[in-house]
Amino acid sequence: MNKKILWLAGIVIILSAAILGFYVIQKQQQEAARVNVNLVAMGDSLTEGSGDEKKDGGYVGIVKNDLKKREDVNKVTTENYGVGGNRIDQLMKRLETQKDFQKSVKQADAISITIGGNDVMKVVRQKLLDAKKKDFTKASQAFDANLKELLDEIRSLNVDAPIYLFGIYNPYTTYFSDMKVFDDIIANWNAATKKTLKAEKNAYFISINEQLEERGATKVGKANPNLADDFFHPNHSGYEKMANALYKKIVTSIEDGNIE
Repeated sequence: MNKKILWLAGIVIILSAAILGFYVIQKQQQEAARVNVNLVAMGDSLTEGSGDEKKDGGYVGIVKNDLKKREDVNKVTTENYGVGGNRIDQLMKRLETQKDFQKSVKQADAISITIGGNDVMKVVRQKLLDAKKKDFTKASQAFDANLKELLDEIRSLNVDAPIYLFGIYNPYTTYFSDMKVFDDIIANWNAATKKTLKAEKNAYFISINEQLEERGATKVGKANPNLADDFFHPNHSGYEKMANALYKKIVTSIEDGNIE
């Protein structure tokens, strides 16, 4: 009887050890499969987080918190190189001259960009009500030429990291809903930017105009609920929509093995 009990106890111990070993190995494999995400964000005030009344860091801070909740993500770090008012030529100059900026891009696992809104507004400020479509077309062409140079500069520092570029949006849809010309300008600008990105490997366009623009008939003449009190930058709710769009792109990159 004692021998039988000892024999059964031995079997139980062996099985328990095997099961425990299996779970330990499985856990180690799961841990090894988890990725670290170092997101380097660059651009203008939308990357800086202007308008976020909760001071949560705009879309950069929100997407960081969202990614940290994923089981396939080990660690998330972010570096924010957003500067309010920057146009694309100014962003390029910062990247070309700031060593810490260059070092961050080299070490990035993912890169996000918001740029273009100030390039459009420069034409608006210069021309005021006399601005014509051709003025914006010329500005768009210059922007896309600079964008190609910016992408080349980023790739000279980091060959592999996926690049996510947000499009621009029309912040005036509730107050100037009848300004179809401006809608056309924004649409054409985004289309040209998207075409430029398609020529770049592992670079993605993120459309946010549909999420941030308010076109409901009941909102005409009222504040856009997605924008801050300045009627231009996103508020926290608007940044959540931007973060969600970026989150989906980053998750796809993780699942496709483009972020390891």
